Amino acid sequence: MAKALYRKYRPKTFDEVLGQEHVTSVLKNQIKTGKISHAYLFSGERGCGKTSCAKIFAKAVNCLNPKDGSPCNECENCKTIINDETLDVVEMDAASNRGIDDIRQIREKVIYPPNKLKYKVYIIDEAHMITREAFNALLKIMEEPPKHLIFILATTEIEKIPATILSRVQKFEFNSINSDNIIKQIDIILNDMNIEMDMDAKYLIVEKANGAMRDALSILDQILSIGNDSYSLDEVEKLLGKVDYSDIDSLLKYILEEDRESALNTVFKLRKQNKASVDILEDLTEYLRDIMLYKTANIFDSFKSESKKKFIIEESNNIDINRIIDSLEILIDYKNKMRNSDSVDLLFEVCIIRLIEYKSRENILSRLEALERNKVIVSNEDNSYYNQNRKTNEYNFNEVKETTNKQKPVDSKKENHKKESINIKEKKSIEDFSLTDFYSIIKEKMGFMYAHMICEDNMQYDKEKNILKLNLDDDMNYQIFMDKSENIAKILKDFTKTDIKVKISKGSQKELNQKQDTDIEINKKEDDELLSKLKDIFGNTLEEK
Repeated sequence: MAKALYRKYRPKTFDEVLGQEHVTSVLKNQIKTGKISHAYLFSGERGCGKTSCAKIFAKAVNCLNPKDGSPCNECENCKTIINDETLDVVEMDAASNRGIDDIRQIREKVIYPPNKLKYKVYIIDEAHMITREAFNALLKIMEEPPKHLIFILATTEIEKIPATILSRVQKFEFNSINSDNIIKQIDIILNDMNIEMDMDAKYLIVEKANGAMRDALSILDQILSIGNDSYSLDEVEKLLGKVDYSDIDSLLKYILEEDRESALNTVFKLRKQNKASVDILEDLTEYLRDIMLYKTANIFDSFKSESKKKFIIEESNNIDINRIIDSLEILIDYKNKMRNSDSVDLLFEVCIIRLIEYKSRENILSRLEALERNKVIVSNEDNSYYNQNRKTNEYNFNEVKETTNKQKPVDSKKENHKKESINIKEKKSIEDFSLTDFYSIIKEKMGFMYAHMICEDNMQYDKEKNILKLNLDDDMNYQIFMDKSENIAKILKDFTKTDIKVKISKGSQKELNQKQDTDIEINKKEDDELLSKLKDIFGNTLEEK
């Protein structure tokens, strides 16, 4: 049986561990000075070198001729450990040895000194899987450890390790390995095997590995099993089921252009090429993430392909950052749904339609655009004006358009309102302004849609207190206007030359009047009840004023 690449090329010294210099430098110095602790905790993502460093450290503390803090790998002790011929270095998996009985067995063994080596070293992988009771049993050993005993705990979930354990160990946090270090290791292996591979293909392996060296070497092992002397990007993409980013770019373009037919046909075409819906979704997610990184921070660390950069730069100019973020949330949501569904293809097709039909309902502009598209019915007095001026959305203060419906009888009250607003710019005193004027000013400056949400019937002006009240009878309208009072006050001041306080409340004017009448009735009823009680106490001699 062939040995897996990640095992064959496992680091043998601290210098061979890539991307974890902040950890290896400290461990090497401890070996040099002899200041070795009795317990260590290595935490970090999978495949970043935790177990490899633990094994190197186990060899280094027992090495007869350490070199610059690393094991020599040539002495008798090193060879014994490398060949798994000693019981003094024990590697156990806490996922299958997590109970209190397993820890008790360790306690019974560790009290005895090592057979041949200087230290007994216990490497416990996936330490977060140990039960609470077992941790308590392990705690007793760590409180009073024998001089010959060293514990090394490795975990991907340090937050699950009890605080009592964390306070008794030296903690080392391992980083995800960057793309340069993974490429460096891939090049070492390819050179040893005399195999060539396109740089874009190497970066594709890096993207799939997501910062884990072991995952990268496992993917490389899978590719090299084909037995070719060289590998192109297309070959590696086919082997890994990866979708070409030019196809992903086309799919994204169709989504942004709201071309449902072309977008779905692209998905069907990729499926005929044996691309799974899950892989297409994953690649579309990665592509949008790359665009987001470039658009927000000009970062290219996650993708080195020059040809791909051109697509990223071009596409970043065609999509808004909020659209990217919301689209990523939709993709992640459907990825989770597809994970537990038997209708994966159908869900992905629905996902594509959702991306095309996307509108952020929390965005005020989207709300206004929706109202514009649906051609909201406006009051008769504004219909002819709106149809003629909706492109510019400007209010004409200098002339009144004649109504196009000549058969309709003229409403003298409305005509008077229009005449009052004709010379609105010429009015000099706040006393000259009416509610119709205020409504017209808001419509001219903020746009028809905002004015429509307010409705003139729901406006009140208190001349004594100089307060304009806007009563919104719709939850969405209220949410839109709740922070616009200062803006509206500034707009009115530009016309009236007066500081008008704008107060925005929820509920129509009719509802507010009803509530006020109800409150008056309740107060009167309470007063009558109080008066009745007082008369019972003081009699009819009590005078009512």
